[in-house]
Amino acid sequence: EKAMHCDLCLTDEDQHAMVACARCGTAFHAYCLEDYLGREKGVFICDQCGGAKKKVKKVEKMVKNASRKKGKVEKGLCHSSGVKGLPERVKKGEIRRKRPSPAKKVYPKRARSSKHTSAIPPEYMHSGYLSALSPIYLDSAGFSAFTEEKLLRQAIEASRLTASVKIDLKHIPEVPTFHPSPKEFLNPIRYIRSLHQIGQKWGVVKIVPPRNWSPGFHIDPENYSFKTRKQHVHKLQEAIGFDDGKLYTLSSYREMARSFEKQYLKDLGIKFGSMEGPKESTESLERERQTEDIERKYWQIVKGIGPQAVVEYGNDVDSLTVGSGFDREKKWRPGSGSGAWNLNRIAHHEESPLRLLPKNINGVTVPWVYCGMLFSSFCWHCEDNHLPSINYLHKGAPKLWYAAPCTSSKTLEKAMKKHMPILFYKEPDLMQKLVTMLDPPTLIAHGVPVSRAVQREGNFIVTFPRGYHCGFNTGFNVAEAVNLAYDEWFPYGRQCIKRYREMKRPSVFSHEWLLITYARQSNWENNEPGKKLLKQELKQIFDEENRMRKKARKAGVKKIIKMKNDSKNTNGNENCRQCHLCKKHCFLTHMGCFCPNQHKVVCLNHISYLCACNPSNKALYCRNIDINADLDSWFGAVEGNVMRG
Repeated sequence: EKAMHCDLCLTDEDQHAMVACARCGTAFHAYCLEDYLGREKGVFICDQCGGAKKKVKKVEKMVKNASRKKGKVEKGLCHSSGVKGLPERVKKGEIRRKRPSPAKKVYPKRARSSKHTSAIPPEYMHSGYLSALSPIYLDSAGFSAFTEEKLLRQAIEASRLTASVKIDLKHIPEVPTFHPSPKEFLNPIRYIRSLHQIGQKWGVVKIVPPRNWSPGFHIDPENYSFKTRKQHVHKLQEAIGFDDGKLYTLSSYREMARSFEKQYLKDLGIKFGSMEGPKESTESLERERQTEDIERKYWQIVKGIGPQAVVEYGNDVDSLTVGSGFDREKKWRPGSGSGAWNLNRIAHHEESPLRLLPKNINGVTVPWVYCGMLFSSFCWHCEDNHLPSINYLHKGAPKLWYAAPCTSSKTLEKAMKKHMPILFYKEPDLMQKLVTMLDPPTLIAHGVPVSRAVQREGNFIVTFPRGYHCGFNTGFNVAEAVNLAYDEWFPYGRQCIKRYREMKRPSVFSHEWLLITYARQSNWENNEPGKKLLKQELKQIFDEENRMRKKARKAGVKKIIKMKNDSKNTNGNENCRQCHLCKKHCFLTHMGCFCPNQHKVVCLNHISYLCACNPSNKALYCRNIDINADLDSWFGAVEGNVMRG
């Protein structure tokens, strides 16, 4: 039998996952039909057949508008007979178009704007070219042309709004700064957790350690080598990715950075050290550098009204292989002394849920080192899995931060899309790529309460769950950052998994596994708020899981295979498979088939799109948890239901 080709991805892979239109016979992969996920069962009719009449009109309208640019309507192009790529059943008369009355004459209208352009180049606007295109392409091409015009209008309106609101950078409020006592400073997780409510209102807080605390600096500048990323600062609003830079030692990078900033600082009237001058004097000037004029210059460059600037940023340097600015000595008892604020240890703190992860994850449980220079930037983003994070500036010039509270994250995303609509239309997941910058006054004009922080040498910056943040460096510096977690993070993590599922983005780890393992292995005697919160989280997850399992059984899946309740090695192996469609970690339940497609599994949200086999050939792989029994042993008496397959 001849293999079918998917009309969307144009491949013949996964024949078992093909669905064919009952009218035209066109084949598609079930997982390519994103708009059909969750469709009711029945005979499949593709968009081309189901909405043929609507498509004919849209295609004709597109061709007609393109022809009007020449001042006339080309004969034949406004009728289905002139476009050979339209469905055959339209030509045969199976679907009839409503034709205008003979008494009425249709006159070509003048084009709305001479600047309006179609998605199809004018030189290809003839019947020969159109007949070679599929109706789906024609439809999308016409839609893109008019959508682009609409998005441009939207961007212009957003720019007008920004121009009408005059906001000076110096009027942006500063985030709260905290000075913990030596006693408060003993337990970093407990102290940061105590700031959660305040942190949610600001997105970021600054922590200044006690005066007698010093972690030292454990990097040898001559032997510490890393690769950089090249950033075009004047193109940060164009969503252009970062190119690979050069290989430097910290010493050679410092010389390059100080040489680059010399002319900028001189023009701004800011004192800077000489390369031949005393080392202590140069470092002191960097440490105490004023940031107001540099901040103004930076945003002028970003907005394209200043000189062009290309810098190199040594970001995401793996501390596990290259080295850390903190002490790597392991002879230290967890939970005691100021050593708990060492970023190599904070993720493994006894009160941190991340300590249970079976593997080191770079940037999450293993710190990343950041070697910066003047204008090197980190763009607007949230942390992976919406985790909190902590950043320490070891030495060098200040780092400027901008943040928005988690309650305004959706407002910020809408503002970014309004200001850069075409970029987000082409790349809906642009915010996840850390390549887009937008100045704080513009965001404030759109209703986003942005705040700022100046992080100087020896300061910590803590970001909170779901909070967007960005920033840049005002000169050469070395910083280090890692993620952390505490009980109040779990609801944000659960919402993040839903968001990742919609974006088909894999999670860094299995949220369900971490929640259940943390509930099972933690001591809840003196943590009543955390106990109550985790009970609620577990109940929500189990209720949803029960509902989806019932739906799967109702769909005809009768085979139930129990999985072991072990919790080891959950980062992608057989004990925690990933959904083939949405990339979700399926720790509690997944569905598989006994056909040749058995290497693929899906979560319970996509049970209809694993393969075309009969439901009797499929099975649910379930991890049974008795809430009344298991949760009683974790928390004490708790109300709930048994989650069974």
